[in-house]
Amino acid sequence: MAMFKNWMRDIALAIQARSGVSAALFFWVVVIAIASLTAFAFLCVAAYDWLTVQFGAVYAGLIMAGVFLLIALIGAIVFAVSRRRAKERAILERAARAQGSSWLLDPKILGVAMQAGRALGWERIIPVALLGLLAAQWARERRESKSDDTA
Repeated sequence: MAMFKNWMRDIALAIQARSGVSAALFFWVVVIAIASLTAFAFLCVAAYDWLTVQFGAVYAGLIMAGVFLLIALIGAIVFAVSRRRAKERAILERAARAQGSSWLLDPKILGVAMQAGRALGWERIIPVALLGLLAAQWARERRESKSDDTA
């Protein structure tokens, strides 16, 4: 059960690292949508008032539209900053997990290795396991060097 939760958390972090999706992101999307719709409504009312009464209540409508447009602009800036921070946090947490506890120390993996060693014989399994560890280390170093190059 814990292994399944770890996999789900890893998948969620991978998605968050690629897209920057978080709870704050959805909140600010809602704020942007409400502010934009309100600005549009006031702009429409202001345009209507301007057409009917050529200077008067129009300025009040335009000022209100400007206020809500400013709120939408602030929301968009906070949205971008929140997305970038969520991506950075997810990338850092994934890197910390990758360097954290090794999957080789998982009791299930160790149990499978013990059974394979007993069934096939240790003299056959040890060279294959060492070759696998060398390949995994080589792949890990290449992945880290590629991520350092892109950073």
